[in-house]
Amino acid sequence: MSSIDTTTPPKATTDPKTLNSSGSKPGSMEQVVDVALRVLLFATALVGMIVMVASKQTKLFTFPGLTIPVVAKFSQSPAFTYLVAALSVACLYSIITVLLSVLALIKKGGNTSNLQFYFVMFDVVSFRTLSSVHVHIFT
Repeated sequence: MSSIDTTTPPKATTDPKTLNSSGSKPGSMEQVVDVALRVLLFATALVGMIVMVASKQTKLFTFPGLTIPVVAKFSQSPAFTYLVAALSVACLYSIITVLLSVLALIKKGGNTSNLQFYFVMFDVVSFRTLSSVHVHIFT
């Protein structure tokens, strides 16, 4: 009869000091992607807010012998004002979550599963806020 070798191979070490509670190493690829996506959220929300606030559209109405310029800005429409407010909340939210994600990335041996759970919950709330803008604009 042959004997079964039950020793752990050298590459399969599971030192609890190097793993966090979710089973991944601190600074793992998932956490880096999380930080990158949150930075992307901040950049897109900021660009959208700047475009909405800085935009100004002028339309010329011509009547016989009279030309009237009419200026349109985001503040003249409640739906666009709501969009700028929602984008500013998304910017603030993304700044806070980027800082927390970077701190979780730096921290060794920390418990990130609770943080990830709260991120998912607040991401859903942020998404619903931004998606409700479409209801206000397109109705």
